[in-house]
Amino acid sequence: MAKRKDSELTTEDAPDSIAPWQMLEDDEIASLSVRVREIQPDEVYIPFARRIDMPWYACFDRGVDGKGKSVVVVNGSNGAITAKYAGFGAWFDTATADRG
Repeated sequence: MAKRKDSELTTEDAPDSIAPWQMLEDDEIASLSVRVREIQPDEVYIPFARRIDMPWYACFDRGVDGKGKSVVVVNGSNGAITAKYAGFGAWFDTATADRG
């Protein structure tokens, strides 16, 4: 068994909850992908989480070339982008900090 370095994080280090966010199940990803395409037809957003207290969806922004790694938060009511992050880690840090 490989010994892990003290600075390496594992899934055991992750919080049990990222409330007010909830990670999506496969069927939810499929249905919300349709909704996000309706409100953002010119973008390639793939939802992976939703806020439980408002209609916001955290989405990977794949970009036109399919290689994008950023994350956007889309308001499901009007399609507005409420936040942008350089990647999943930046979004996750903010989501876990919001757990108040």
